[in-house]
Amino acid sequence: MKFDTYTLKGRIVPAFFSIIIPIMIFNHFYTSEEFSKFVGEVMGAKLVSNLTISSICLIFLSQFGRVLGKNVFEKNIFKEERFMPTTNFLLFSDDTYSDQHKLKIRDKMATDFKSTIPSKEEEANDINQSRMIIVELMALVRSKLKGNTFLLQHNIEYGAMRNVIGGSILGVLLSIGNIIFFKYAMVNELAVNISIVTLIVYGLLIVLSKILIEFYGKSYAKILFREYLSLDSKSK
Repeated sequence: MKFDTYTLKGRIVPAFFSIIIPIMIFNHFYTSEEFSKFVGEVMGAKLVSNLTISSICLIFLSQFGRVLGKNVFEKNIFKEERFMPTTNFLLFSDDTYSDQHKLKIRDKMATDFKSTIPSKEEEANDINQSRMIIVELMALVRSKLKGNTFLLQHNIEYGAMRNVIGGSILGVLLSIGNIIFFKYAMVNELAVNISIVTLIVYGLLIVLSKILIEFYGKSYAKILFREYLSLDSKSK
């Protein structure tokens, strides 16, 4: 895995928040002492015995959060990008931008990529085809804006929220596991209460997933179009 700004803020941090915290709770209230004794006695390695399960699994679990975020939430909400804000905003049937502003973006895309987006009449006749054409062109726009500082920041924010929501699925399961374990197997009221709090937080993230992902998606789309239209002026 390449450790850049996006990886750290968009993947590692969300994984820590949504997946690692429940593991750390279990590790703190039960595993840590037993794990340390086992490693110390069997391997005699103090350095290894100080490693927690959370630090070992962090990189791997961050991938689970990303996969779940993309395939369970983003894919279902945006229907394979066809309903992403970057697609919706360019449709004449959408009222986010004026027709004049949409035509300005469309004209630039036509010039840059030697392609055109269906007209208002063509869009009305075949909305699905229009969406697909926009999706294909938006991939070219993102490629053209690669390395843009403002867009990267919003991409990180969107990716982090999507990934933390994806990781919340595992967070919910781990929190439930902690509650059951510390309520019946090894009674610890504090561990149960903390796990209930994490369960509520992760549950709320999942319940509000559509609202949150759409909000951050729209913010990203607006910055993308702003920066795309300003490319010519910046190059002068």
